[in-house]
Amino acid sequence: MKCKFLLTIAMVLLFVSGATSSYSQTTATITARPGDTVCANTPVRFRATTTDTAAHRFSWRVNGLIVGTPAPTFTTTTLANGDTVWCYVTDTTGTTIIDTSNYIVMTVNPNVAPSIIAGGDSVCLGHSLTLMDSVSGGVWSSSNPASLTISSTGVVTAVAPGMYRVTYKITTGSCADSVRLRIRVDAPASALVSPGIVCMDSVFFLTDSARGGVWNSSDTTIAAIVVPFGVFQGVAPGTATISYNLANSCGTYAETATVTVVNCDTPIGVSVPNVAAHLSDLSIYPNPSTGAFAVTYNTNDQQAADVTISNLLGQQVAAITLTPNKEYVWQSGLASGVYFMTLHTASKTTTEKIIINR
Repeated sequence: MKCKFLLTIAMVLLFVSGATSSYSQTTATITARPGDTVCANTPVRFRATTTDTAAHRFSWRVNGLIVGTPAPTFTTTTLANGDTVWCYVTDTTGTTIIDTSNYIVMTVNPNVAPSIIAGGDSVCLGHSLTLMDSVSGGVWSSSNPASLTISSTGVVTAVAPGMYRVTYKITTGSCADSVRLRIRVDAPASALVSPGIVCMDSVFFLTDSARGGVWNSSDTTIAAIVVPFGVFQGVAPGTATISYNLANSCGTYAETATVTVVNCDTPIGVSVPNVAAHLSDLSIYPNPSTGAFAVTYNTNDQQAADVTISNLLGQQVAAITLTPNKEYVWQSGLASGVYFMTLHTASKTTTEKIIINR
């Protein structure tokens, strides 16, 4: 009888052991990424692993309070220094605790965030600007120290025009945070350099050392705006005033230049009677040229002819004498531009336009 009883007890124990064998060797371990030392507000992901393959549920705790879901992972951004994290491994119903994981005590370093940078976002070339941040202890830096310098106290000095980035960074232990500000370095407007006289239908350009201004023409029927960045076209003969208006950290500017548009097919102040009839009397090659022309006076007349060269204003800039039917190489020495070569004889006047492109 005693043997029978012992056998029965052994069978019961064997049954109970078989019923719980899938959990008997369970060992839970949790890990933290990026680690147990982080900066404030940094996302930390905890993962639980077990030494068996049976189905489990996980009950996460932070300082003993239930958090997260019954999943093998738990992520949070609200940990404080000294918070303790662990989890319980339970059966699939969540009612029976099978194992308790290791404990992770978090070290959370403060992350001091700087405020918005104050003091301005533009400065004139050669001048200084003092930047400020309400949170002290940070370090100032410039994206281009050669063009925009900045001192340890936030004083920026403009060296070259352009757009630059200033950074204010605060580091606390291993934690860092920063704010940025774009600084524009302005330049004063410069006096406009006028092309003076331009041909009708030609395109001409005006520039200013300072960008961002507005271009205008006093008479768009004479000089029209082609592109609103200083590109104009001569439309009809006349005089127009080109203006450039600019306001920046350097000041307010209104620069002007006068442009005269002429019909380059007819020289100003030069009488050209019977030009069409005598156009073949004067042969010029090459035209345009870099300054040297082969000029021939074609005629049955044996008398030499005087030739004058004038600019667009009708001002004489040179004179030569041509022997009939003989090529004459003229080294002009004139600057690039449009000129008029006029041949004078007792009976006729012949004018040809010449172009010099050096």
